[in-house]
Amino acid sequence: MLHLPIISVVIASYNRKVSLLQTLAALEAQTLSSNLFEVIVVNDGSTDGTEEVLRIYKNNTSMQFLFLQQSNGGPAAARNKGVAHALGQWIAFTDDDCLPDANWLQTIFSVFSKTNWVGVQGSTFTDRDHITPLTHQVDNENGNCSVPTCNAAYHRKALIAIGGFDEEFPFPHNEDADLAWRIQQLGTIGFSSEMRVHHPPRVDQFKKVAKRMKILESEFRLFYKDKYSYQLNRANSAWKNIYWEIGCKTQWYYLKSRLKFWKQPILLMQGVSLTLIWWYDLVRLYPRFRKSAKNNKMIFAK
Repeated sequence: MLHLPIISVVIASYNRKVSLLQTLAALEAQTLSSNLFEVIVVNDGSTDGTEEVLRIYKNNTSMQFLFLQQSNGGPAAARNKGVAHALGQWIAFTDDDCLPDANWLQTIFSVFSKTNWVGVQGSTFTDRDHITPLTHQVDNENGNCSVPTCNAAYHRKALIAIGGFDEEFPFPHNEDADLAWRIQQLGTIGFSSEMRVHHPPRVDQFKKVAKRMKILESEFRLFYKDKYSYQLNRANSAWKNIYWEIGCKTQWYYLKSRLKFWKQPILLMQGVSLTLIWWYDLVRLYPRFRKSAKNNKMIFAK
């Protein structure tokens, strides 16, 4: 007999059917009673057979499980769709390449039961020895003001009150920070070190990683939507964040860290090449960034 869940886990997924099944296996192993939570996966237009995998999975799982389909619209739209179908009073988010600890949902249940927080973020850890210039991972063991959505939970009423994720960001970047900063106007987003999620380093293609600088266009929407929060949590302006914090300080750090691969010449060359490509792209993309800054300034003019 199915019970009305208290927690709804929402996962946006795109072309990661193998790691998605691993994420679902981690949710199967939760210590929280399966009567108290449901899992909602939104297939964001995947082309790798994810839909068929989810249909088979639904017929074999003992969890309260729902999967939804949509044309590729990005993680913000996918998560909003999941929240719209959620039955729980608390919504937990993780990603399709993450592995929540067995007590992840139990911790979320305990936190919300004992506090008046409107949201909570957890500790996300990775395998640092397996990080290379081509891997993507989240390493956030002590909390981050952007509240990465790979390990966060919110009261459903708070998500509804602010209108959910902003689907107008030009790239899947900063929509989680924007969500968190708007929710913080309603109450406290706390941190729990016991709410742990493992984010293994995921290897991406060189061509994909090389194009990463273009997502920084999203900085301008985030900045002009809420200058106060941006300046409090990130930098005085989007320009300073892009060209000083990221373009200079972060890229210099990456360049130095990539030199440790001197015994692996292919990784070394890939890492150095990425840094040079990213520096070049920051120059090449300047006109596009300038246009985005102008447009967003007009949109959010008060």
